[in-house]
Amino acid sequence: MLALKAKNYKDMSLLFCRFVIPALASQLLSGVYTIVDGFFVGIGAGETGLAAIGVSYPFTLFATAAGAGIGIGGGALISISRGRGRTKLAGRILSSMMMLMIISSLLISLSFCISLPKLVGFFALSEELSRLSLVYGRILLLFSFTQIFTMGLLGAVRNDGYPRKAMYIMVTGFVLNIVLDWLWVLVYPFGVAGAAWATVLSQLLTAVLLFLHFVGDCSNVKMRWKNMWGSLAFAERITAMGVSPFGVQLAAAVTMIMHNRQSLVYGGEIGLAAYSVISYVIPVGIMLQEGVAEGMQPLISYYHGASLPARRQFTAKMGFSFAFGIGLLCSALLVLFARHIPGFFSMSGTTAAITVKGLILASPMFPFVGIVKVGASYYQSVGQAGHSSLLTYSDPMLILPFFLWLLPMFWKLDGVWLSMTFANAALSVILITVWAFASGWVSIPLPAHKNI
Repeated sequence: MLALKAKNYKDMSLLFCRFVIPALASQLLSGVYTIVDGFFVGIGAGETGLAAIGVSYPFTLFATAAGAGIGIGGGALISISRGRGRTKLAGRILSSMMMLMIISSLLISLSFCISLPKLVGFFALSEELSRLSLVYGRILLLFSFTQIFTMGLLGAVRNDGYPRKAMYIMVTGFVLNIVLDWLWVLVYPFGVAGAAWATVLSQLLTAVLLFLHFVGDCSNVKMRWKNMWGSLAFAERITAMGVSPFGVQLAAAVTMIMHNRQSLVYGGEIGLAAYSVISYVIPVGIMLQEGVAEGMQPLISYYHGASLPARRQFTAKMGFSFAFGIGLLCSALLVLFARHIPGFFSMSGTTAAITVKGLILASPMFPFVGIVKVGASYYQSVGQAGHSSLLTYSDPMLILPFFLWLLPMFWKLDGVWLSMTFANAALSVILITVWAFASGWVSIPLPAHKNI
């Protein structure tokens, strides 16, 4: 294993970069794809198309959440098993992950395709906006298995020791998505339906390529085919380890749903259209923070399984510093380029002005997001699901709803945008408290180089 070759801080830093940079690149490309997707939809379907996707897209994130929970939770168990030299056990865990992905795909497709009209109806939209929202959402949810297998197998490939290969496969999917968006939204004007089919087919290709990694001879972990059907022996442990990453995506979904609702209440459909652009841009910075968290997770899990606490702590400290720095950069860039963003999505007039103000008011959130994402990933990677879940679930269940209720009472629509920063700042305070009083991690000094 590559991690065993790290003998000092320099080697560990290089190893950190070898895992984190590919994850960062994948997330950056994912963000770029998201923005390009919005660019094509903005031209082909206008503000109404953007708003329609903004309404239904959060419900599709439940599939993303299931895949991330299985992929990162199961992947952490794979890394821990490999750290202990138990590769056959890792193969059995992979088989259980496959079964969980199949079951999750069936449950999510069935339940959300039935309930989507009522969920969209909750927003009391105009007839055309409601129709477009249902068109987009039904296609993605009917084929939710493509997203679940993409996210699930992505975590497995990274924890198998192939972060760069995972990145290249994701790049392939992003490129296909952009090409299909151009073809089915602009060349053949299928509107939001074309954007939905482009997403589904690109995710299908990505999932197939990730799956083929474990079919060939290059993988360290081998699929235990004889145990696959009916193999749910590790389902409980995968679920427990995946609670936090599942919650990260669930939080994104719930956050977008609540912001959609409050944007509509305080700004009407113009406010909803403005948030649709904000929800394309803000997640790019969040994705970069998640890239740091996901990239360091295989290393921390491996070090935890191999009983190498000093390496684990050093890697986590690098993660905090890296994520915080990226957060500051994202905030600065967003303030600098906010005025140019609405035009990229073919938005103008009052809606564009509201969007610019919203982006600037939300921009201070990113350094806080970095602290929280890395902290939650650290606790999840070492099996402390309780601390990780506290950070993950307190946001959509308690903190964000509080600020979304409180701040608009004073600042109307501006309060909706400010709630993002206030909520993440409060989460950072929770992390520091948990970190200091529960784990005592910051108080442990690093040993000299020779002792690592």
